[in-house]
Amino acid sequence: MMKKRTIVWLMALLPLVVQAQVEAKADTTKSDTTKTSLLERLQEKKEQLIQNIHEKIDSLKPKAEEAMIKADSLLDIRNAKITTDTFYVARPRETWTFRAKADVFGEMMHIRSVDGLGNRGDYYLNADPKVTLGIMANYRGISASLSLSPSKILSDISDMMSAINYYSNTFGFDLTFEKVDAFHGRTGMQSSTHKLTNTNMRQFALTGYYVFNGKKFSLPAVFNSTWIQRRSAGSFLVQASFNTGRVKIGDNLDPDHDFASRLKRIDMNSLSIGAGYGYNFVYGKHWLFHATAQPSVTIWQNYKLHKDDDQGNEEVNKMDNGRINFFIVGRLGAIYSWDRYFIGLTSVVQHSKSGKDSDFSLRDTQWLARAFFGWRVQTKLHRRPEPKPRKRRRTTATRTTVRK
Repeated sequence: MMKKRTIVWLMALLPLVVQAQVEAKADTTKSDTTKTSLLERLQEKKEQLIQNIHEKIDSLKPKAEEAMIKADSLLDIRNAKITTDTFYVARPRETWTFRAKADVFGEMMHIRSVDGLGNRGDYYLNADPKVTLGIMANYRGISASLSLSPSKILSDISDMMSAINYYSNTFGFDLTFEKVDAFHGRTGMQSSTHKLTNTNMRQFALTGYYVFNGKKFSLPAVFNSTWIQRRSAGSFLVQASFNTGRVKIGDNLDPDHDFASRLKRIDMNSLSIGAGYGYNFVYGKHWLFHATAQPSVTIWQNYKLHKDDDQGNEEVNKMDNGRINFFIVGRLGAIYSWDRYFIGLTSVVQHSKSGKDSDFSLRDTQWLARAFFGWRVQTKLHRRPEPKPRKRRRTTATRTTVRK
């Protein structure tokens, strides 16, 4: 009897189970259809977005081409004003020039002081060399560069040197700012070097030059690779330089507490003018060597020495200028080029002497060495649209009859 009831119940529930399975399958199919529809709509939106971007780019292309045409026109006018002897100096055939560079710069100072009794003290300050990595891009004579200092990023060293340079075949200038917070020093040639506390330097310099033979001799061919020196040539140069800054001296410059331990700060201001000679030597088809020497004479300077007297009070004295104060700039360079590539090494050294050796004098040497690798890229120049040919007017030939 129980078995019959169980069978009856199962027979009654069977349609419900079948209906539930059918409904579950219908829900699954509906869910799959919804998911597929959602993916299709997302794909359509993606394709529509991509199409809108392409349409936007296509709409901006004429404006960009027009802007490039105007820029090239201005550069054509600018470059047309620069006249050179193309047998010696010429622009690169490529429109773009790139250079990856590594700079190393340093600072050395020599302070000599003589007291009233004739005792002489020599003090040497050296800044640790700093490394800077960068890249430069040049388009038809217009340059931009970016530089980073790994030592400054990876450590707490705050030393830096920033520069704005403009080099042309006729004239140019260097605008530099130098900041040094880490000096090592010694009191004599035989003494050991120790780190100086509270000793730092800030210096601002502006140096300009003029080249007399700029049509055949090119400094940019060596120092920023925006020109190419085809034949060897040289030129006389004149230059002017203005420097201002200060050097703060810490308490441990002289550990033995000699007479120069009272020196606290040196304020520096000077103006120099001079002349020199530079030469570019082209060897074979690949090598270019450069050397320049530019000595200058200081025509004005104002150096002030801040010292502590016997009572510990600060006193300011003007440094005796002496007979001859000078400023010398030397440049060296070597470049090897092949095809569209080139590699080179350049260096610039600046040395100045101020003061009087029998009283107080200061010698300052700054140096910069640069290694670089470069390449040139030719791009399709934007051409101006050619003017449409004018329609010729039709002229009717007039027949003339000769009456007899």
